[in-house]
Amino acid sequence: MDFDDEILLDDELKTALDGRFLSIDDVTSGDQFGGVSYLLNGQPFAILMEGVIALRLAPETMQKALSLAGVSPFRPPSLDNPLRGWLQFVLLLPEDIPELDGWFQAAMEQVR
Repeated sequence: MDFDDEILLDDELKTALDGRFLSIDDVTSGDQFGGVSYLLNGQPFAILMEGVIALRLAPETMQKALSLAGVSPFRPPSLDNPLRGWLQFVLLLPEDIPELDGWFQAAMEQVR
């Protein structure tokens, strides 16, 4: 897969995440690995892909998260190996977004 290949994204999830993240000062969105990235002060902290959201986390936070069901190292479709410092969380429904709030905060703190 090339970086330019389009990833299928759930419009409802994207709209819900846009509403949650883009209302925060200094958060913008862009494209990364074919998905939608969310950046704080120009630094990516989250990437929405098909069925998952990848978050940039500190090593100690990653250890905690990896003990949860539905969490694994993030490997974008265009790369052979997982992206260091990133984990992916299964995210299928907009209703599941509030359950990830603490992880979103940890990802934003990691890039501050």
